Amino acid sequence: MKIQTYSKINLISLYKDLERRIGKQPTKKQWNEDVNTPSDMPIKCNWGTWNNFIKECGGIPHKPYLSELAIKNKILAKKGKRSSHWKGGKHQDKWGYIHIWMPDHPNAKGSGYIHEHRFIMSEYLGRPLIKFESVHHKNGIKNDNRIENLELMQNRVHHGNVKCPHCGKVFRIR
Repeated sequence: MKIQTYSKINLISLYKDLERRIGKQPTKKQWNEDVNTPSDMPIKCNWGTWNNFIKECGGIPHKPYLSELAIKNKILAKKGKRSSHWKGGKHQDKWGYIHIWMPDHPNAKGSGYIHEHRFIMSEYLGRPLIKFESVHHKNGIKNDNRIENLELMQNRVHHGNVKCPHCGKVFRIR
């Protein structure tokens, strides 16, 4: 049995012939099902991928179509425990606040995380925090979330010049 080899020029002319016969740009499936064309192995050997072959022939590669369910699952796969960056559900942001993964908590953000100091205060109070309530770190250290270092305040009081009740020092909170 003689093994037939295909040059790049032969493969491109076979592609153009198939394109002319079906009246549109052929897909990989149509290429493999056609009796006049070889398998896609010579294409893989010469171009690496089907899309590279299509580009060489002057065509435009088809973008894969994702269903709504596939798009939803793709988004969910990157959130929480399914994320490749998962570190146990706890991380510190660039401002020093600790975030914890609690997507079912009423004070959680859309991403599923809640600031640890807000979670600790809500647990201490036995209720979710109200929108206008802020939790202040008395010593100014954002990752010191001990309950004795946390103080519940209203937003309008929490921002601006604040006098520390312990040392009497006045400082600005942003």
